[in-house]
Amino acid sequence: MTDIRIPLGGLKFSVRVAILCVRGDRLLVNTVRGLGFGFLPGGALSVEEDAASCAAREWLEETGTPPGPLRLVGVLENFFGPPEKRQHEIGFYFRMEAPPELPEEPFTVLDNADVTCEWIPLADLATLPVYPLAVAEFLSAGTGEVRHLVERG
Repeated sequence: MTDIRIPLGGLKFSVRVAILCVRGDRLLVNTVRGLGFGFLPGGALSVEEDAASCAAREWLEETGTPPGPLRLVGVLENFFGPPEKRQHEIGFYFRMEAPPELPEEPFTVLDNADVTCEWIPLADLATLPVYPLAVAEFLSAGTGEVRHLVERG
C-alpha cells in the first residue's frame, strides 16, 4: 500500500486518519518517552483506501484488537511545523467506544515499540498537550454531527 504523503510546493502534504477511543471519562493517547505531548492512534491513508477502512486497519495494526463501531466526528485541515519542514495535513477523526478486551494499563503499540498507549482523563485535555488540539472539539460532536476545523501552527 502507498501512503498519501507527498512532497508538494515546499511542504509535505498528507492525509491522516485517527481514532478517538473513549472508555468512560478517559481517552486513549499515544505517547513517546521524552516527546512531551500525546497524539491519537491512527496513521496515513493509503491510495485506494477509504477513511473508515483505514481507521479500522490502523487500529488493528496498533492494538491487535478489532475496532468497535467507528463514527466520523471531525475533519481537520492542519498546517504545522517549522518553515523548513512545513506540513499540510487533512485528517479524518473517528470516535469509538473502547473494546472490552483493550487493557486498562499502558501498553506498547504493536507496530512501533517506541510508542505507548495510555489512558488520560478527558478533563486533562485542557492542560495536557494532545495533538491535534481539536481533540476536545471533536469529542463534543453529537450523534450524526461531523465538525470541520482548521488549525494553523
